[in-house]
Amino acid sequence: MRSPPVRAAKARSRRARAAALAAAALSALPSPAAANGVFPSADQIVFDPADPARAVARMTYGLLATRDGGASWHWICEGAVGYDDTGGVAPPIAAAEGGRVLAALSDGMAIGAEGGCAFARAAELEGKAVLDLSVRQGDPSHVVAVVAGQRHGLWASRDGGARWASAGALLPAGFQARTVDVAPSDPRRIYVSGLATGGGPVKGELARSADGGETWETSVVPGSTTSREPYIAGVDPRDADVLYVRIASAPGRLFVSRDGGATFEPVFDTQGFVRAFAISPDGAEVAVGSDIDGVFRAPSSTLSFERVSGVAPRCFAWTEAGLYACASEFLDDFTIGRSLDGGATFEPLLRQACIRGPLDCATSTSVGALCPLDWPRIAMMTGHEDCAPDAGSPAASGGASASATGAGGATAASGAGGAASGAGDTGGAPEVSAGGARPAGGAPARARAGPARSPRRAWRRPRRRGGGALSAACRPSRSPALAASARAPRPACPHAAPAPRSGPRPPRGARSPSPAPARGRPPC
Repeated sequence: MRSPPVRAAKARSRRARAAALAAAALSALPSPAAANGVFPSADQIVFDPADPARAVARMTYGLLATRDGGASWHWICEGAVGYDDTGGVAPPIAAAEGGRVLAALSDGMAIGAEGGCAFARAAELEGKAVLDLSVRQGDPSHVVAVVAGQRHGLWASRDGGARWASAGALLPAGFQARTVDVAPSDPRRIYVSGLATGGGPVKGELARSADGGETWETSVVPGSTTSREPYIAGVDPRDADVLYVRIASAPGRLFVSRDGGATFEPVFDTQGFVRAFAISPDGAEVAVGSDIDGVFRAPSSTLSFERVSGVAPRCFAWTEAGLYACASEFLDDFTIGRSLDGGATFEPLLRQACIRGPLDCATSTSVGALCPLDWPRIAMMTGHEDCAPDAGSPAASGGASASATGAGGATAASGAGGAASGAGDTGGAPEVSAGGARPAGGAPARARAGPARSPRRAWRRPRRRGGGALSAACRPSRSPALAASARAPRPACPHAAPAPRSGPRPPRGARSPSPAPARGRPPC
């Protein structure tokens, strides 16, 4: 008999601090920062199946692309992709064969080529509302999408999204789709989650097909309804019958089905939203993240979750290179980070002030023509800095930063829930080697025993400390001219008091040989 579902510990103080922080930050920043009603952040990241150093992150103000494993990030504006996020709704994205970046839009499918510089539209889907899409793991040429209509239906591409065709039969009448996924181990096994509106109260359902969409069966997702919609979290890469479904609401819940979606069992509960979920590439472990309770990890064989970090993730992506997470800079000191120990510690890969600018594209492309015009607004919103490493800094010499979250604890930046530690430790502050470089072996720095950090540290703005690669990269660099001017002797101030003269002191009460500067005269 399986143990009852894990209920994450309550963290009302963290939720209250986060809400107050968001409100204060939105009111303090310039108006463009909250143009779409949400704070600038990332909520999805996808990787090129053929080149893991190339990735695209979906932001609340467009997309960010990296071609060097996260060392540098460049901006792709919404207009170049073909959507407007002023309503706060961003399109689902996917990375497919040939380096294509696909975006499911309310009026079609955007197809990004030339490294993300040029976006075209799929002619077969033009004018149709594409709700979600999924690239089959292990075969990036196979892409499926669910499209709205009088009856929602499935579309498929076998060339990485270049050409599309309707696939199989329409979904059952009254079924309003929300998410779609194709099983990595069986291309004919397709799952679609949504709401059933045909007669009676609205309820959440899962539609499943074992023949590529030719026939459909549905089952009810327990506890789901209009305000608690079911979203597919993932499908086991080894077993097409095992899938995970999350409830997109707070309090959140995660279900597992081991019989192809016929029945569901709750395995994780949280006071917040279940915003992040990932399965390890070998299927042996799963990670789930709550914006209130942190990061939890469990073997897929038992699903006995344990809390490993206090980071509040907004998304996960698990590749052979590690577990990637989207997070809040104000709470966790990074926007995108990577963990090499299953979510216990995270190395920052992106801070928004260090975005390099628009993606470098020819002016004949949509990105090259549109994005530079809007970059000043984004630069002001993100607090853009010159992030070139200083000469001789650890970043310039190959050093790496070590930011840590402890098992059962929080990040060193947030401090909520406990002290930071390295993999396998239980507390303490992060220990960094001389010069800020990570210890040999590539693992995050081990933790030194010490008192837990105050939770108040969570809401402070990220520190710009020296010693780590990211902190060094985020320090504005000095030009040679500025450096020379800083070393040059300052000219004498005409309003300064004269230097003390040598010789006998004037008699008491005598007038000073040089009167003090008049009021209102500018200081030097």
